[in-house]
Amino acid sequence: MRRRTVHLAFALTALGCAATAALLALQLRAAERSNAAMAAAAAQVTVEGDSAEAALARAIRLAQGEDYDRALRALEPLTQSPRADIREIARYDLGNLHMRQSARIVDFEVAKARTLVELAKQAYRRVLDENPQHWPARYNLERALWLEPEADDVAIESTPPPAIDRPNGDKPELP
Repeated sequence: MRRRTVHLAFALTALGCAATAALLALQLRAAERSNAAMAAAAAQVTVEGDSAEAALARAIRLAQGEDYDRALRALEPLTQSPRADIREIARYDLGNLHMRQSARIVDFEVAKARTLVELAKQAYRRVLDENPQHWPARYNLERALWLEPEADDVAIESTPPPAIDRPNGDKPELP
């Protein structure tokens, strides 16, 4: 009886280990395909089926370069991806792209730079709507708000405090 229990426990343990090994093998295969797609995107080789990871890698590579328009066209469709992880990364990188482009603007195009900072703030907020714990987006949003404060913040800072009306017309005593 005891031998049967030990053999059963061993068989169940072996079955659990085999299932875990199979699951890890499938995850490894998916990761290898993803890495191959990203490497092909980095080399700007088209991959058959062009996975979301490859499109994202291509868009990030374009965003790191000087070609703002191509990077924008590559990132925009990814911000509507059905996959939340791809969507989050694309929105964050889109905000970074707008911020980098606004920094490249020369002095006489101030309105364009402000518009790009507003677009960056919008992209960072979209990331934070889905993932409030995304600290890089939170930090970059703070930096963008520092560069271009919201209209409400400016109005609050520039408005003087209201005067206190005393019923008998007396002025308040100062200490």
